[in-house]
Amino acid sequence: MGKLEELREKNLDALAGGGQQKVQAQHEAGKKTARERVERLLDAGSFIEIEKFVKRTFSTPGFEAASATGEGVVCGYGTIDERPVFLYAQDYTVLSGSLSAAHAAKILKVMDMAAKNGVPVIGVLDSGGARISEGIAAVESTAAILNKLTELSGVIPTITVVAGPCIGTAAYIAALSDFTLMVEGISAVALHGPQIYGSALGKNIQATQEFGARNHNENTGISQFLCANEEECADTVKTLLSFLPSNNLDEAPYGLDTDDLNRQLPFTGEEGYDAKAVISAVADHGIILESGAHFAPGVITAFGRLGGNVCGFVANADQEMTCNAAKKAARFIGLLDAFNIPVITLANCNGSGVNIEWEQKALIPNAARLIGAYAQAGIPKLTVVTGKAVGDGFAMMCPKALGADMVYAWPTAEISSLPAEAGALILYEDEISKAQDGVAAKQQMKERYIEEYANPWQAAEQGVVDDVIEPAHTRQILVSALEMTISKRENKLPKKHGVLPL
Repeated sequence: MGKLEELREKNLDALAGGGQQKVQAQHEAGKKTARERVERLLDAGSFIEIEKFVKRTFSTPGFEAASATGEGVVCGYGTIDERPVFLYAQDYTVLSGSLSAAHAAKILKVMDMAAKNGVPVIGVLDSGGARISEGIAAVESTAAILNKLTELSGVIPTITVVAGPCIGTAAYIAALSDFTLMVEGISAVALHGPQIYGSALGKNIQATQEFGARNHNENTGISQFLCANEEECADTVKTLLSFLPSNNLDEAPYGLDTDDLNRQLPFTGEEGYDAKAVISAVADHGIILESGAHFAPGVITAFGRLGGNVCGFVANADQEMTCNAAKKAARFIGLLDAFNIPVITLANCNGSGVNIEWEQKALIPNAARLIGAYAQAGIPKLTVVTGKAVGDGFAMMCPKALGADMVYAWPTAEISSLPAEAGALILYEDEISKAQDGVAAKQQMKERYIEEYANPWQAAEQGVVDDVIEPAHTRQILVSALEMTISKRENKLPKKHGVLPL
């Protein structure tokens, strides 16, 4: 056999993965193969593979050596919408995609190359776990990936797709990534395998149900995007990248804006409030990408554009701030700040929820994390009070005191240091106590308090609101303000980093 024939044969063997039988089993499980996923993500013909023929083992005494060409992970680079990216995709058809030292070394090389070139790195996880034959060395190799992800955080976007099992120490890869996407029916992220849980609990455990995509989107927040299938997942990755810069020194992709900058919003402030509808109405062409839609839906976090410039939206969907909602918003603001993306806050917050159990646990530190995230962020910050901003609900939703560059309010906004009922009871206690109908008097005094104190005019007079605006004009005012602040530079006190609340 000639050398060229040998090369071609080895290439065919590498491209075949674990063989036709295992590829078929992957398809029968409802999953694509690693190479099919790479092909679906990247622009046609753009993929360049690296370390295709790596094959080595570090098995420990007493275990049979396990190794295969490619070591169960496909690595390389290519383009998405003509923008360069690096990526790795675990190949479940080869040794169940088990993570070995050589497997990890390939992933680390991709991450290092992405960092050196200042481009995003995308990982596709589909693995049976650490390669047992390599013992603790496999766990050490996984820890090296976790260390690298932490090092890259805030430098280049790290995006992880969980498209199969992600069990053991590797579960932290999903948690440490900037963005994680999971696919219903095939994804699972857990610290222990179903067999271990089954043995400990004495019952059968289905990983995709107990630790699947819906759990980690709704309950833990590890995943920010819940996808119905792999096709939707690939499209979501592409859409997400369209809102992200390649690195922390680059600018987010500008969108050629053909939307009317002076387009009027169909709101008066008197109708029922729908935060997502307001965000869509403000954003260019109504196009937004919600992040964390299923986790703590009381706060909406989304990407969009204003006048072509990428920005992030944070808006209250519920007037009560919960522990998870505050944590979710704080993390999103931190991401925006890391990549210099402006934040638009639509405040409609009646304050922290009156809930003893929440307060005994984590409400105060999580709300403090949100306050700290806003205060530390050096990005353009614009705030519109569209509804209530009461007490700590005003303080935590980016007022001027937390660095908002401009604060606006709708004329229907209720801005106050106290909830209306509490304010009425304190200020008009005598009138209420002397009234024949105490209930009617309380309601009357509540309305009086809102009219006299809890309104945007008092806030504007005190200088905490820059302007009271017509709701219909919100888009054009925000576009103008963003153009004014887009080149903002802010010098903060020199330090290594702040210490956020627990």
